[in-house]
Amino acid sequence: MAPAEVEALAARIEILSVRRGARLVQRHDPGGAIYVVVQGLLLVNQYARSGREVGYRRLQPGSYFGEIAAIDRLPRSANVTALTEAVVGRLPEALVAELMSGSPNFTRAVMEDLAAMVRALSSRVFELNAVSAPCRVQMELLRLATDVGIEDNRAILARAPTHAEIAVLAGAQREAVTRELNRLEARNLIAKQGRTLSILDIDGLVAEIERLGGDEPEL
Repeated sequence: MAPAEVEALAARIEILSVRRGARLVQRHDPGGAIYVVVQGLLLVNQYARSGREVGYRRLQPGSYFGEIAAIDRLPRSANVTALTEAVVGRLPEALVAELMSGSPNFTRAVMEDLAAMVRALSSRVFELNAVSAPCRVQMELLRLATDVGIEDNRAILARAPTHAEIAVLAGAQREAVTRELNRLEARNLIAKQGRTLSILDIDGLVAEIERLGGDEPEL
């Protein structure tokens, strides 16, 4: 969008301070607002009746969510919960409708992001059905590294997900995540210190993924 268009939106966006653990969006709730992450980390997830948690993606600053319900006007398709204290901008439903009909650049951007989401979810379906749990853990680490940025074949996750959070995202048991992280650390591919996780050799991690039969990663 043009700078003037963005500037005109400022007064109409509601800024929300969100405490850690708070749920911004509940699956099946009505509503067509779109939310933009300004600060903090959020998780898009869903729970089975058994209580098992399935994670779809982590949302970092600059990410947004709520566009699916804004487009089809059906109830929300997933939960969104704050993993940390966060600041979120809320675009009300009426404003989103105006942008969808009056701003081709806004609509085009949403369409492109939806296409990327479909591609990512297709990859996840493949992984869950064709790739072992250790390999899925490795692929999740590679995604996290890509999100924070890779430099000199390394990546630093200053606030790495817990083993339980990685398990949710990778569709694995927490114990399997712990075993695989310990194995990767013993091979000097990663290093852990408190909540910081350093991926020491991205090329080595990619080689492990390929060795275990994962799809060729896209960096």
